[in-house]
Amino acid sequence: MAVRKNAQRRKETIAFYLMAGPQLIGTLIFSFIPVLWSFYLSLTSGQDYMHLSFAGTSNYLKLFQNENLGYEVFNTFYYAVSVVILSVAIGLLLANALNQNILFRSLFRVIYFLPSVTMAAAIGMVWRTMFNPSYGMINIILGFLGIKGPSWLTDPRYMMLAVIIVGVWSSSGHNMIILLSGLNNIPGIYYEVADIDGATNWKKFIHITVPLLSPVVFFVTITSTMSALKAFDIIYTLADAGNNVDQYMRYYRTMVYGIYEKGFVQYNLGQASAEAVLLLILILLITLFQFRMQKKWVHYE
Repeated sequence: MAVRKNAQRRKETIAFYLMAGPQLIGTLIFSFIPVLWSFYLSLTSGQDYMHLSFAGTSNYLKLFQNENLGYEVFNTFYYAVSVVILSVAIGLLLANALNQNILFRSLFRVIYFLPSVTMAAAIGMVWRTMFNPSYGMINIILGFLGIKGPSWLTDPRYMMLAVIIVGVWSSSGHNMIILLSGLNNIPGIYYEVADIDGATNWKKFIHITVPLLSPVVFFVTITSTMSALKAFDIIYTLADAGNNVDQYMRYYRTMVYGIYEKGFVQYNLGQASAEAVLLLILILLITLFQFRMQKKWVHYE
């Protein structure tokens, strides 16, 4: 009997590694090794991989002395906090609305989900046109309402707001689909009991839907936060649309934009890698904080 159990356990172990192996290998090659390589580069100086010299912590010291770092950190967190809160909230409202028995429900789900599978470059180009102060659709609509539309991509007061609008628009549909799957897994008996007690739709949403959906909301919040902190493509596209001079770029630049500029414009691999390591540490700390705080608001059945 023991021999048979050992043989069965061995087969299960082999099956596990066969199924998990490709994912583990991919994570090792495309995630873990690049992280170690970036940390190594952050301790070197040079403009190409063939002529690197050890620089110690000088790249980190120069990074913290760079006046742009403050703008990049602020803009990164400003963008991330705004996009995460709004996209999760809007995604939850859309998921709850499209979970009802309404006409063309499947069509609306597809429409709202489309932005999340559209290329960021295409999204940026479309919104560049929509934000145009002369013939953009947004300012035309504001004009019909008697409101003078601003120069979205060149006015410092509205630059980051424009980026946040595009970020929320492009990520809410993805969050909606995940939250919708969570809504479908909530047992209907809770709502039936609430109907018997005479609960309103709002009370059912607050006291049943939100608590039982909190694990899914937590997952969406984690993934949205990591994605928002690494945002670059839409920001780069919209910033380029404004043809901004250097003094305006501080209103756009995020940490990933700073990494791009140092690594691919200035060819300073050491400082680019140092900022990438700093961003990784910030993402890890924020994720750990979110996991610690989940005990206060996430409810598991």
